[in-house]
Amino acid sequence: MKAKIASYISVMGHPLLTIPIFSIIALFTFEEFQQALLHSSIILGCIFLPLTLKMYLKSKNKSYTNFDVSDKSQRQSWYVFALFVLLVTTIILFVTEQPRTLSLSVLFSLLLLVTSQIVNYFIKSSLHVSLNILLSFLIMPMNLAIGLLFIAFTFSIAWARLTLKRHSVKEIIAGFLIGLTIGISSLFFI
Repeated sequence: MKAKIASYISVMGHPLLTIPIFSIIALFTFEEFQQALLHSSIILGCIFLPLTLKMYLKSKNKSYTNFDVSDKSQRQSWYVFALFVLLVTTIILFVTEQPRTLSLSVLFSLLLLVTSQIVNYFIKSSLHVSLNILLSFLIMPMNLAIGLLFIAFTFSIAWARLTLKRHSVKEIIAGFLIGLTIGISSLFFI
């Protein structure tokens, strides 16, 4: 039963689910419909669709052990692709002069992945934890209470990842510290 609950939490807390859902809600809450539709299309089409497709196909053909790319050595190729996708999207957002908050949010996500890739040479930090901690800090300026609740939810994600043996305590802490550092930094610029 414990493993089943952990599995549900892990899926609900997967960054490929939490970040696009938050993005769509935030964009359609704070922007005009046409603008929100454009920005949602950019985020979903340029970032989440390619990443999801690659992870699905690679896990299906057994190049990745699982959809989470839990194997440390397999993560390096995933990072290269993810960084390329985020870099191209960041450039598109800045060159087309999209809203500063959106452009900087994607830029900070890129910085988080660069940091995580470097750290991955030493330890496989939890991207579930780091990206959701960053997301919490991106939510806080809009709604402090929801941002703090999301941090609490991220602790349940950390528990789930430990329970499923996808990460060790050190890897969870590494992910938390990366997310915390980039998240706090984002507050000064966004």
